[in-house]
Amino acid sequence: QYVGMVAVVSGTKSERCRVREYMKWLFQQLEGPVYVAGWEDREDCTVVDIPSDCIGYITGNRRATLGLMEEEWGTLMFFMSEEGGRGRGGGTERLAIFGPQRPRRGSELKVMSGIETKSPGFFTRGLREKQSERRAFDTDRMIFRDDELSYALGKDGATRKKLELASGAILQYVGHVAFIAGTLKERRRCREFVNWLLQQRRGSVTITDLTRREDVTEVKIPDSCKGWVTGNRGSELRRMEQETGTFMFMALDSRGDERLLIFSTYAGTKTGLGGRRHAERLVNEMIDEKLRSDMDRRGGRRSRSDSRRPRRRSSRSPSWSPRARS
Repeated sequence: QYVGMVAVVSGTKSERCRVREYMKWLFQQLEGPVYVAGWEDREDCTVVDIPSDCIGYITGNRRATLGLMEEEWGTLMFFMSEEGGRGRGGGTERLAIFGPQRPRRGSELKVMSGIETKSPGFFTRGLREKQSERRAFDTDRMIFRDDELSYALGKDGATRKKLELASGAILQYVGHVAFIAGTLKERRRCREFVNWLLQQRRGSVTITDLTRREDVTEVKIPDSCKGWVTGNRGSELRRMEQETGTFMFMALDSRGDERLLIFSTYAGTKTGLGGRRHAERLVNEMIDEKLRSDMDRRGGRRSRSDSRRPRRRSSRSPSWSPRARS
């Protein structure tokens, strides 16, 4: 924390040492290229080879793009050049990413996704699907077909982001390859979510046994309210997903009965924002609204029209994120 002109650093000895190193490298960039000797042996460093013609794209104007990624993941990122040399040669430069393992991997995959857009095949040429059984942090891969990719991405990446947030894993698309990073439990959950999403393109999804899951809330929707709750082409479900950080869809049970499933690793609180309990409250509010409307029509009242009233998101949380928990 900066207090006036003084930087106050708190933490363990190793953490304080890392902060001093990071600040030293940060200021060295004002004077010229920086190179971290022995980066291969560090546990807090990942290095990515970047094509020379993509450096400007990844860096952005006045370092704006790198800065956004650093802010999103809580990492320190800069290009390394050895003294007296220019990168590695061969048309690539080294991008160093510093921080804990999960944020580093998130930053790395974000960079890879951008590079793959500008230089197709640079990272994905020859890659195959991969499913690790390692319980600790690791990365799986799924390969999409063309039509699956656009569906799993969604408008402005909204579908990818909701699957990532609800599953607790890191989910990033590099070309047609979905990289899923996290613990074994997180990776399996994210893979399930992606498969259920793709199944919805072909028809109804059947999920029979939820008894062993801790990441789902089941809501029974009256038949007369289903269209109202889901909205045109699922628009109301998408709105509630964005507000609460969840993954929601209608699914059949073992008897063939349809119900709404709300998935998220975060259960939420009784009155708080975000999570499954928040989504369940929004759904129940819509059900109550529709049932009252039906009763008014049967009673001949004209207290409201059949049209859907505009819904405003909470001014405190227009789009929920994990940071809203604190």
